[in-house]
Amino acid sequence: MAESAVRYRFDKVLLWTTFLLFVITFLSTRSSLVYLGAALTNMFFFLLILRITYAPPEAGPAAWLRWLYPLLLLVPLNYQIEMAGTIFHAGEVYDPLVREWDKALFGTYLHRAFPDALPGAFWRELLHLLYIAYYPLLIGSYLWVWWHGFRDAPAAGPRVSPALLRFAFVLLGTYCTYLAIFILFPVIGPLDDRYLRFDGVGLLGPIIDKLYSIAASQGGALPSSHVGESVVVVLLLRPRDRRVATALWLVVAGLTLGTVYGSFHYAIDALTGLVTGVLFYLFWDGLYWRWGPEIQTVPADAG
Repeated sequence: MAESAVRYRFDKVLLWTTFLLFVITFLSTRSSLVYLGAALTNMFFFLLILRITYAPPEAGPAAWLRWLYPLLLLVPLNYQIEMAGTIFHAGEVYDPLVREWDKALFGTYLHRAFPDALPGAFWRELLHLLYIAYYPLLIGSYLWVWWHGFRDAPAAGPRVSPALLRFAFVLLGTYCTYLAIFILFPVIGPLDDRYLRFDGVGLLGPIIDKLYSIAASQGGALPSSHVGESVVVVLLLRPRDRRVATALWLVVAGLTLGTVYGSFHYAIDALTGLVTGVLFYLFWDGLYWRWGPEIQTVPADAG
């Protein structure tokens, strides 16, 4: 059986996600043509995944798309949170309720207390830098696992390692779980406080705000997927070198503080991100091993 006839589990996660988003948006087209555009986009993603899965390029940079396309889909999937959430909640968000939980749990609003306790340009730039560390951590870890599999795999057969198959399945499974929560329970986060305190201030803040306005979709605050996915990544990597492990966990800790300091998230968002990161990792990783390692097939005419 050729690799082109195999659909790996991480492909199935994205196929199901794009198909369900297609159904949700298509059934809402009568209320707005915007949903028709979203439905067609999701169907395009669905068909593209099928195309990449069943007839991947055989060699060269184009062949890398077969394994790297999940990274390219993360932003388009995330961008639909607000639109899909509106279908279920007519634009309602649950920030008033979450603010009550936040105040009851911590006794104060830590997203306001942290900047007051750590004023000045040094802390502002450092914690904003740690906030955006999420992106190189997520993307870099995926690329690192993929490249090692590509480099070490035999030339005959799929250029991928079992490590990437597990990594991609657990990472994408947890990511899509967060998307489902955000759609069903949309929370914006304390962004109003952020704009009052940090709008146009400093070096990194305005850059982050510009990227945030382009790529973010309102409603994805509770739990913090930045925090949760960072926990999942470190648990997946499990570096044997203590110094590397310590450095990664320090990045996660700094990232967690940065999400609250910069008023991207309520403190309860960050806390639930830590908890769900562990729980979702245990669920998806356990599911992967319960099904057993994925078989990598070698084309019959290889060699």
